[in-house]
Amino acid sequence: MVRATIDRIENDTAVLILHSGSHKPVVVPSGLLPDGCGEGDIVTLTFERDPGETRKERDGIEEQVERIKKR
Repeated sequence: MVRATIDRIENDTAVLILHSGSHKPVVVPSGLLPDGCGEGDIVTLTFERDPGETRKERDGIEEQVERIKKR
């Protein structure tokens, strides 16, 4: 879990400043922010690995590669 401050929102883009020591900006679609968020608000970012979806994506890519090889 990482905390970040919403630095600014421009059009459909939000710029977040990470609190994780680096203070690097992260740009995300503003639609990913919780409702009611605005500049200066602090948000929590959580990332989760999704092994099932990763496998599906890899399988799909492998199928496409095999189809291309057969041409």
